[in-house]
Amino acid sequence: MAERRTVLKGVLAASGAAIAGTGTTAAAPTPGRGGPYSTPVELRWLGVAGWEIVIDGDRSILFDPYLSRMPCLGPTGRLDPGLPLRNDPAAVERVAAQHLAAPPELILVSHGHFDHVADVPQLLGRPEWRGSRIRTVCDETVRHLLTAMGTPPARVSDVIQVKGGEYLQFDGYTVEVFRSLHSQLADHGSFAPGRRAAPPRRPAVLGDLVEGDTFAYQVSVDSGPRILLMGASNFVERELSGIRPDVALVPMSSHGAVHRYVERLLRATENPPLLIPTHHDDLVAPLGTAHTAHAAQPSAAQQLSRLAPSVCRVLDPGPLRPVDLRTAFA
Repeated sequence: MAERRTVLKGVLAASGAAIAGTGTTAAAPTPGRGGPYSTPVELRWLGVAGWEIVIDGDRSILFDPYLSRMPCLGPTGRLDPGLPLRNDPAAVERVAAQHLAAPPELILVSHGHFDHVADVPQLLGRPEWRGSRIRTVCDETVRHLLTAMGTPPARVSDVIQVKGGEYLQFDGYTVEVFRSLHSQLADHGSFAPGRRAAPPRRPAVLGDLVEGDTFAYQVSVDSGPRILLMGASNFVERELSGIRPDVALVPMSSHGAVHRYVERLLRATENPPLLIPTHHDDLVAPLGTAHTAHAAQPSAAQQLSRLAPSVCRVLDPGPLRPVDLRTAFA
């Protein structure tokens, strides 16, 4: 047995030398869960499921950046797929110009619904960002929807199309792509399902922006935290089992038909030290004026706290307010 271990060590050493010879650099070690971290990382909630991750103060990653907050509820108070798309270019530009740290290196899109992708074409087309390369990570459906919504062709060419299971290396961080599921209402239905295998006509109503595939992502920063990003209140438990993020951004809406959603998520991810509720506002009120759809009910953070074990800290985010992950675990 000792002889076999010696041989194995030699093989591993040779493999390491071969990797070094190719010029490939191994990622910096990630600290233990909850830090401390030597790489500065901030999070900024953009409303709904949207977030900005800021690395080293001047490097930006966006997730599901939806800022228009357009009317979307019918007379019954439920999402109405027949309502017209009414983007708010002024609101998008105001947030991009006044609050985002830098042109994003990546835009991660969880799925194709309006409240996740509708403003991505405008952001990708900003003249101020024309000189910066921006990669969008999404599925085939979202890529075709971006084309149909008038995204500059060069930006569409830079799309990284994924299927789930990819583990992507970037400068200073990695992105893991997990197959996931969309939220399900109490009657087990979901909003605007469907796929696009080619660019459709230009979307005109909310329901034209169909789901496609749904993904979750984990961004792992070198010498920094691992951040789990989800765009819907559902997941594939086997996909996330054992990933152990430091921070989990937990969607808190429309999971009435999902069995023990929060409890199963925390068990699969082994109780992340920091939990932040997301996708829990009313979708339409101006950003910063309303956190929840029903102020008289317990907040999303309170609901999450009731279900989370004591080893998890729950942080209630404020729209556009930066969260410094070097101190957020204390």
